[in-house]
Amino acid sequence: MIGTILLVAITIVLLVLIYLIRFPLPNTPPQVYYTGVTDSKYPAWGDPTDCFANLANNWSYYVSGGTDSALWNTYVKAWDTQCDNGDASKDNGTYDRMNATRIIIEGTSQTIPLSAVEFNFICTNTTPKVETTELVSGYLDDMEWVPGGSQNLSADAPKLGTCGGFNPEGSGANSVYYNRLGFFDPLSTSTTVLSAGQSLVIYIDTPDSIFEAPNPIDIQGRAGTNNACPATGNNSTCPWGEPDTDDYHGAPLWCFTVPGACTLQFVDTAWTPSIVLLTIPVYDL
Repeated sequence: MIGTILLVAITIVLLVLIYLIRFPLPNTPPQVYYTGVTDSKYPAWGDPTDCFANLANNWSYYVSGGTDSALWNTYVKAWDTQCDNGDASKDNGTYDRMNATRIIIEGTSQTIPLSAVEFNFICTNTTPKVETTELVSGYLDDMEWVPGGSQNLSADAPKLGTCGGFNPEGSGANSVYYNRLGFFDPLSTSTTVLSAGQSLVIYIDTPDSIFEAPNPIDIQGRAGTNNACPATGNNSTCPWGEPDTDDYHGAPLWCFTVPGACTLQFVDTAWTPSIVLLTIPVYDL
């Protein structure tokens, strides 16, 4: 009887000890589910030179009289308020819409903070030599923009690098910012985790996907000798309505046409080591 009691006691002690010194099992890595949509159109956010003011008449009615006219002043004031203000409550001008592809989040297997998810756009160039570069690398919460919201960028907003032999830095004054490639739409600025319905928008850099809007910057800088620009025609001093070649927008077209050339990645940096959540060939989009 005593032996049985001792045996039971020893067994209980051993079980308690095993429980206390048990080794923790590794957590299951998170998973992200997504859908790719390729027939989207999004405004060229962040570029006031591709925005025109909403007025009662067509823009040409206001600018054709030259920079000294009252109509010109009407247009300039409206453009300053609606396109170049940076205030979410006032920037209601019409931005040219570009071809874009979207990575839509369908869900996650566990909670993933946006501040932990690093987005990488990786380019592999084969000519004139094989090299791998990153067009952009930044965290999703630093690449947020809710359509219709402020143009102001985060203080930690990433800037564009190079894509193989392509360097967007020489393509325009603001071409170094991530929003020339695309942006992350969190649906709400109060959202802090990766959630269903959110999307990563990547612009597609095709010559006919965006056109130069009539803005005072171009009007003043490229006006004719009489301070007036013709409303029609392909006058070299007034390039409105022609393909937008003064700055960079979107991923290079060859990323979508050359297999293996470019890759999108979501990386969860909260893990040690970091875990790749998504790897998406741009060619497949």
